[in-house]
Amino acid sequence: MKAVILAAGTGSRLAPLTNDRPKVLVEVRGRPILFRQLDWLAAAGIPSRDVVIVGGYMIDVLRAALTNGGYGDCTVVLNDRYEPWNNFWSLATGLAEPAVSGHDVLQFDGDVILDEQILPRMIAAGGEALLAVDRRADLDDETMKVELEADGVRVHALSKQLPPAGCAGEYIGISRLSAGVARLVLAELRCLRDEALTGEYYEYAYYRLLSRAQVTFGIVDVHDCTVIEIDNLADLARAEALVAGADPEGGRA
Repeated sequence: MKAVILAAGTGSRLAPLTNDRPKVLVEVRGRPILFRQLDWLAAAGIPSRDVVIVGGYMIDVLRAALTNGGYGDCTVVLNDRYEPWNNFWSLATGLAEPAVSGHDVLQFDGDVILDEQILPRMIAAGGEALLAVDRRADLDDETMKVELEADGVRVHALSKQLPPAGCAGEYIGISRLSAGVARLVLAELRCLRDEALTGEYYEYAYYRLLSRAQVTFGIVDVHDCTVIEIDNLADLARAEALVAGADPEGGRA
C-alpha cells in the first residue's frame, strides 16, 4: 500500500507561521505536523519510501526539510495549480505519480493531527473504497457530510451541501482506495479539469462516481478517535493541548 498526503496549500490563516514554510511544516510541540504523520504511517506499516507527498507552496523548503529530517526517501511531486485550483488537482497529481500506479492507496490531508488508532483501522478494514467517518449528529454547513444508503453501510452522497438531519456524520479527509478504484478516481479528477470544474474539492469526484454506481464507498467509523484539522492558530492551540495531554512526558505523540 502507498500513502498520498496532500500538502500543497499556502496555509494563509496560520500566518505568520507559514510565511517561511508550508503549512505541513508548522510544528506541534516542536515537531512538524508532516513528520508526525510520517511516523504514524511507519508505525502502521507504510514506510516513508512508500509515501507520495503533493507539494506546491514553498516546495523547495518542503523537500529540504524532509531530507534534513530523515525522510528523504519520500516522493515529493508538484501540483503546479495549487493556488488557482481547489484540492481536487492535488489528489490527481498524487494518484498520477508512477510510484502509486497499481497499488492500493491511503490518502489524507497534510494538515491533520490524528490519534494512533485511525490509520491502522483504515488499513485493516475490508472494502474497495472506504471513507473515514466521524459518526455524530452536530454537523454544520462547513462539514463534509456523509449520507448513507438505507442499509447504513454504503455511502449514498457526500457533500457540504447535504441537509445535516439526514446525514450519518462527517468525512474527516482520510480515504482508502484499491488500485482499481484509484484509477477510476484519477480519471474522474481529470474530468473535473476538462469540464473546467477547477473550484471543486476532490470529494466531488467521489460523489460523481458513487452517484453513477461506478464505485461503492463504505465507511470506517472513527467516532471514538481524535482528529484535528489545523486551519488557524486556534486549531493549532487545540492540537498542542491534545498532544500535550497524550504525551505529558514530552516525547513524540
